[in-house]
Amino acid sequence: MQDSIIQLKALGQMPDSLSSNPPEELVSKYDDLLAKVKTPLTEEEIEALISIFPESTMYEVEWTLLHLVETYFEPKLLSKYRNLISKCPSEEWRDTMNARLDNWEKE
Repeated sequence: MQDSIIQLKALGQMPDSLSSNPPEELVSKYDDLLAKVKTPLTEEEIEALISIFPESTMYEVEWTLLHLVETYFEPKLLSKYRNLISKCPSEEWRDTMNARLDNWEKE
């Protein structure tokens, strides 16, 4: 597993900026570590990243996280990807990822 993902996993789930006011240093730490993540990602790495989604938002850093998670998806991995999405601790982000996947399937 990539060192940056190990560090992100150690930081844990991103704090939600709507319900708390995470320090700028912490937001920067997540942002910096996400920028260091290299693709392609393994299933284990995706599962670790999915586990850190905030409940709602963390100053837009969660969009970088989403784009990294979505790099894992390939049509042949559809059921495996849906299973990984189901492990997301955030209902909002779980719904977002499923909706994006549903939209892809409709195309």
